[in-house]
Amino acid sequence: MALDVDDLTAFYASSLGAWARAEMMRTVDKIWPSPAGPRDVLLGYGFAAPLLDLWPDGDWHLLMPVQQGVRVAQDGLPRMVSQETHWPIRDDSVNRLIALHGLEAAAQVELVLDEAWRVLQPNGRALFIVANRRGLWARRDQTPFGAGRPFSGRQVKQFLRRSGFLPGQMRPALMLPPYLPLPMLKQTPLLQKAMALVAPQLGGVWLVEAIKQVPAPLSVQQARKARARALAGIPRPAYSPKL
Repeated sequence: MALDVDDLTAFYASSLGAWARAEMMRTVDKIWPSPAGPRDVLLGYGFAAPLLDLWPDGDWHLLMPVQQGVRVAQDGLPRMVSQETHWPIRDDSVNRLIALHGLEAAAQVELVLDEAWRVLQPNGRALFIVANRRGLWARRDQTPFGAGRPFSGRQVKQFLRRSGFLPGQMRPALMLPPYLPLPMLKQTPLLQKAMALVAPQLGGVWLVEAIKQVPAPLSVQQARKARARALAGIPRPAYSPKL
């Protein structure tokens, strides 16, 4: 089930959502410590708006699946809405991709990953943030991570390999349960760090890096052709002017 954009916006405007956003950004910075270059094209898929402060000067473009909806924002960033299986973006045009609340609601995960692989430049990198199936955040539907399909880390890596990606770093985030008082969440950074080292499988989300493998393995190419034939009757939208 895809959450409505208004529900996602309301969550990240709350105190708990702001804390979760800060924790995820801190973990992203550990995986990608180098800021994006001034000429890098950055794509956020799903509901990536909470992470835009990672690289405030980056050339950001936001793509939202049609079942989620889109809001007009005041930041002036290009926002697009499309079917999850047909992105209005050219091949090999994106340097980095971050997906938040994108895979959990996908009707066909492999088709979404096919599109991510297509739009990334060779050796381009993606970062998929997904609810952890074993974590407590996936069991609480008062947060967006309790909606849709959660994943184990192993599942995400399997999906990535079947779509022509090389899995890179994988880190957990949101180690403490969402029902704890917010002051306790904010005052226990050392505990969260220790839990991430000792029991990463209990984190609320997984952050999994993926690297576009070129050329894709033959088995991936054959599977992708079969999926493309199944979508042959669906028209592809016009490309974004810049992408």
